Amino acid sequence: MKIKNTGIIPTPGYSRFNSATFPCIQKLPSGRWLAAFKASEKKGDCNFMHAVICWSDDEGVSWTIPFEPVKLPDINGVSGQSRIAYFLPISNAQVLMVLNWVDSSDLTNPYYNPQEETLKDTRIFYCFSSNNGASWSAPQLMTIEGIEAPVPLTGPPFMLKDGTIVCQFEINKAIGDMGEWVHRSALVFSYDGGNTWKNPVMVTEEKNMYYWDQRPQVLADGISVIDFFWTLDGRIDQYKNIHARLSEDGGRTWGALWDTGVYGQPGQPVTLEDGRLVTIDIDRSVKPIITVRVNNDIGKSGYNESLVVYEASLGKQDSREINMNDAWDEMVKFSVGHPNLLYLGNNEILAYYYAGIHADRTNIEFVRISL
Repeated sequence: MKIKNTGIIPTPGYSRFNSATFPCIQKLPSGRWLAAFKASEKKGDCNFMHAVICWSDDEGVSWTIPFEPVKLPDINGVSGQSRIAYFLPISNAQVLMVLNWVDSSDLTNPYYNPQEETLKDTRIFYCFSSNNGASWSAPQLMTIEGIEAPVPLTGPPFMLKDGTIVCQFEINKAIGDMGEWVHRSALVFSYDGGNTWKNPVMVTEEKNMYYWDQRPQVLADGISVIDFFWTLDGRIDQYKNIHARLSEDGGRTWGALWDTGVYGQPGQPVTLEDGRLVTIDIDRSVKPIITVRVNNDIGKSGYNESLVVYEASLGKQDSREINMNDAWDEMVKFSVGHPNLLYLGNNEILAYYYAGIHADRTNIEFVRISL
């Protein structure tokens, strides 16, 4: 692997873009790089934050000014902020976008309540563009049968070879729920191009285990799906190595979890045309380091090659020994994170992430890599 060049998505120089986090970049059939990220005054809870998009038609050399693509409506009279957006190119100039709506009716309440272990109401909206992201249809609220709880998105939708679209998310505990919190990573499926969503599946659901930030990817056969998890063991209050799980039927059933041998938080992987899997991860235990790794057998027997694409001149930003509530507090202080990969074709990939010297002053950066 070799780094070809690096870049940054420029933002307007005013406070509402101080914090740029949680990026998504997709390459459309037209060649356009369509990007989304969360723009806010600061990383944590604040009065102003929204999901914005922009694009580059010259492979990252220049970018349009980021803007809010849609206004998410109130739900039953309750106003909400759009906190995150992800894309899936469907065909030609058509793109599906999913967004998270978060209750903003009382901004003095934190997003996560450590006493109750609950999240503010978090929903998924979806809409479509027929012109490469320049304009969007009216956002529709996704209803998921049997799930009445906050559903933060964990990454972009993906498509199986039969055209099934899969949306990924987590299920958290709702305000007022007095039961015990069991964290769940989940998927839901669309068989009609993203217009309706059915048959939710629990990918992980284990008491006192937090398989956070799932990162699924379809493998070369178009139906098998590998999923990676940032893993916190709540029984002993300790972060473990990244774990993985494999489905051979498009995400409907799952095999046993395994330890990948890599410590840290996983990012979105990619599958190459020759079947190899390329992963990305961030280890913050000494200092924030982002590493890209190539594997020939879906991560089960070590990695064949690795490349550090980012190394911060900062101290450690995560604690290996930590309880779940403290982990939430620590996440807000991360100034580097959410690494992901995009396959560009011709044995090139794009690694991208947010980075800065302070959690409230970050940009979206990217690295182009030749394999």
